[in-house]
Amino acid sequence: MTPHARIRRAVVAVVAVAGLVLAGVSVVALLRDGHQGHPGHSGQPPRTGAPAAGGVRIRVAGTELCLAERRGTRTGQIHQVPCAEAGVPLYSLAEVGGGRWRIVSDHPDFGPGCSGIPSGGRIPGAPYEDSECGDPSRVEAFALEPYGTPVRGYRIVPAGSATPGSCVTVVGDRAAAWARLAQAPCAPDAAGQLFSFERRP
Repeated sequence: MTPHARIRRAVVAVVAVAGLVLAGVSVVALLRDGHQGHPGHSGQPPRTGAPAAGGVRIRVAGTELCLAERRGTRTGQIHQVPCAEAGVPLYSLAEVGGGRWRIVSDHPDFGPGCSGIPSGGRIPGAPYEDSECGDPSRVEAFALEPYGTPVRGYRIVPAGSATPGSCVTVVGDRAAAWARLAQAPCAPDAAGQLFSFERRP
């Protein structure tokens, strides 16, 4: 073997070892950082906003979607929309006693109101919507029940609904903006039924 060939082989070996060392360092750093930047794969539990009285933004847990209405309509139907677009209406939480909450809405066109389920929750798939507060035919009080250990989110459970075992649920395409929300049976895995409550500036 010529001296030049030996030098080339030595250089190749050094480069290969350096590559292995760098790969090992990268793997260790990735494991230590908990796969940051990949939602759902973090080594740390996701931050979940807990219910507290006052102004909130209501996020579909683990997503970049928040609750809002479509401005320019009068239905009051609540949808999930990109959080950057979720300014109508503004939401607040108000305690009503017994571990129950009222979700208060402040609409720029229609003024103050409350989120609720119409017809006492008797209708399967009844819409989750904003309307005037105080309608005795609507369910306007909710239990906000933590789900998971650590807590992954909170179920919005209509209190006193004529359909027991119901939760506010994203229906239709749960990955799509403007999917609507409605009353539906609480699912064992809480799919489409978990929310977090972030303090509104």
